Amino acid sequence: MTEFNRRDALLAAVTACGAAAEVLLARFRDAGDTTLERSFKADGGLVTDADMASDGAIAETLNTFDVTDRIESEESTSGVDDSELRWVVDPLCGTAPYAAGLGHWGVNVALMDRCAPLLGAITIPTMRETLTSVSGRGASRNGESWPAKPPAGELSEQLVDLEIAGSERAARMMSEGGLNWVRGVDHVVTYASMAYPFSQLCLGRLAGVVAYGVGTVHLAAGLAIAGELGVIFTDANGDGLDWNAEDPWPVMIAAWPHAHAGLLELMR
Repeated sequence: MTEFNRRDALLAAVTACGAAAEVLLARFRDAGDTTLERSFKADGGLVTDADMASDGAIAETLNTFDVTDRIESEESTSGVDDSELRWVVDPLCGTAPYAAGLGHWGVNVALMDRCAPLLGAITIPTMRETLTSVSGRGASRNGESWPAKPPAGELSEQLVDLEIAGSERAARMMSEGGLNWVRGVDHVVTYASMAYPFSQLCLGRLAGVVAYGVGTVHLAAGLAIAGELGVIFTDANGDGLDWNAEDPWPVMIAAWPHAHAGLLELMR
């Protein structure tokens, strides 16, 4: 594993999440206010000036720590291309619910080497929850060690989060029967965010999270934390995820062990 100062890196990630939360909470629930400027990216994704303000706050904070100068954010990229370590950031994970005044959004910050996430931090400002992890050191909730437990019951009695990137992909999957597996779970929920459902997964409130066409910046922090808690994450074949893939993974399944086995069986 790549060597890095765990204490400094964790402090950097948590401080960056705090700076972003302050910026975002100051503008939250301004959905009907003209001060929240909105535009759309080439892929159709919504972006607001709150995303950009959070992105700037995170970059400014991370650059004050001597961990790495490489930052790969959903909204911007800076630093040396061949850096051994890189920050992977989603400054506002859940822009659509945020802009609508809904509370299920958050901030993702992860430190990665060339192979996998080494450290993750997720903050859900509306819940005052911050989850963190360092590889091999376990996970924490609001600064205290967090030994999460999976939800009780069978998969048919549990909640699973489903996130699909893009309305065209969602429509195609529904028409082609790619979502028939949802009949095997109690309820499927969706939040238009990855930070929020991963926080609920790690808190033991969701059995699993299934994402189609979602990229690394949205998932690295959540998977880093979930993996330290014993959550299993794979593709639909049960194989490990390729962290060097340039394109978003076609499907990612992260779930507590019993639920993960059940989801794989349903999908097959």
